[in-house]
Order: sequence, then structure tokens, then C-alpha cells
Amino acid sequence: MSDLGKQRTQQEARQTAGDARRATPYSEAVNRYLGAYGYRETRDTTPVLAPRKPDRSKSGLVLVGVDDSPASYTAVDHAAIEAELRGWDLRLVHVQHAGTARYPARDLGARLLERMTDRVHGYSPTVAVTSRLMIGAPATMLLSAAEAADLVVVGHQHGIASAAFGTAVGDRVATHHSGAVLVVRVPGWPPGPHYATRPIVVGVDTSPTSPHTIAFAVREAQLRGCELIMLHATGDGPVPADRTSTRDGVVVQHRSVAGDPITALVAASGKVAAVIVGRRGKRPLTDALLGSVSRALLQRADCPVFLVG
Repeated sequence: MSDLGKQRTQQEARQTAGDARRATPYSEAVNRYLGAYGYRETRDTTPVLAPRKPDRSKSGLVLVGVDDSPASYTAVDHAAIEAELRGWDLRLVHVQHAGTARYPARDLGARLLERMTDRVHGYSPTVAVTSRLMIGAPATMLLSAAEAADLVVVGHQHGIASAAFGTAVGDRVATHHSGAVLVVRVPGWPPGPHYATRPIVVGVDTSPTSPHTIAFAVREAQLRGCELIMLHATGDGPVPADRTSTRDGVVVQHRSVAGDPITALVAASGKVAAVIVGRRGKRPLTDALLGSVSRALLQRADCPVFLVG
């Protein structure tokens, strides 16, 4: 492609992006929750808008694990937003240990689900919500319930009893579930200005699953109305020049950096709204459920992380 052609392609991509501060489906939903629940002052943000009418042309299910921790409330909000963007149903699942699943504990669990359902109905009224109270080991029960879901959402450091096996329940679910999982890591929550208009980033490499991960990332950017950064860490190899393109109406920034992917993606996570990575890397081990990159991001990312199977 000639230099003129490259300039024209980049200009068209920028025109498609428009103003980075414009209202998008994702920013509308995020600002609605931020304003509703007092996460931060909203005087200087985009006005809180009513939910858009969902696209019900495709059915699907978002499942989120629920407990009484602050991380769980944030995870439910993110799950509701993802369900709203997709036009999918939302299922809230709360798990109680068998030894504690008696009144009044069981009644408290039921009331927790009622509160969370009311929370979603109040600010995402277009989302159909169901709830389920389960008895047993939290990670095991959530994994069982997740088999019917198209997207599973968990909070980071999920719940008071989450470290019973030395690993948080949310991390166990993210590790062992084979489908798409959103781990809501928000160490800086509430977010700073313009969080909802940030791009999302996907880590790309030469693994066989990379095209599937990229396709998921493009769809997520479409739903949110944001730009997508495709980030490739080249190690010790040459670093290609950055370029801009469009894919299915999404502005895509192709960026390459020297060094390892963990360092690159962790650094990028502080400037984006979400990171998307494949569950396993270029050289998956038969006994490894997560690759080194995805495992590191679960512990170190500064934003929510999508793991794509």
C-alpha cells in the first residue's frame, strides 16, 4: 500500500472513531451505575441516560457469582452491563457451604440475591434477571452452574471464605472454566475521568487460539463502541511500526513493543477499560489450565480481564 493509501486508511479509521468522549453504549451504562451508586462525583461527566433497548436477536446468558463482599457488588454491576450490551439474560448465583446453609444463614443468602436483583432492575431494567441459591463448595458449585453460561463474571478475591483452599474462588473459577470469563479486577475503583471511553486491549501472538481471541475482542469493542488495541510483544525481535485499521466497524490500533507480553499487558492495563487474552499461550502444557500471561494478569492487571478459551 502506498503512503497516500496508508494515510487515507488511518484518516478513515479516525473518522469512524469520532470524538473519543462521545456517548457510547458502554459509557452510558457505566455512568448510569457510577451516578446511581455514588462511586464518584458525576457533575462533570456525561449525563446519566436511560438504558438503550436491548437487541434480543440472539439469546445468551451471563452468570455472575454473588456474595456480600464489595468486590461482588462491583462484579454484579459489570455483569449487568455486559448482559445489557449483549441483550442477554443475567443469572445471579450465591453459594453457601453445606455446614452453614441453615436459617438464618440461608435466609440471608436469599435476601442478598433479592437485593442484587433489585440493584440490577433499578439501573438495567431491560436485563432479564434470575437468581439461584446453591449449597456446597463455592468454586465447585459455580463451575457447575457456569456450564450453561456464555460469559461468566467473577470478582477478584471473591468473598470472605474465598481462601479456603489457598486460592480465591473467583480465581479458581477463572482457571478451571473452559469458556469466556470476566475477572473484575478494579484495584483503582472508582475509576478516574473518562474511564468508560477508554479502549480495550487484546494480547496477540502466533498461538492457534489467537484468531478466536481477536474475534472475541472485536465483538466486545463493537458492543462497547470503543477502539481496540491489538498489542504484540516481540521479545528480542524487530518491532514493526504502529498502524491503524478498521475491522467490522471497529477502529483497531496495531501496536508492537519489545520485551515480554506480561510486562507489556500489565503496563497497558492501567490505561484501558479491559484486557482480553487467550486462556493458554503459544506453548500450552498438558497440565496447565492457564498460560503464564493469563495467570499473571489475574494477579497484576489494573483493570478487568477477559479470559477467552
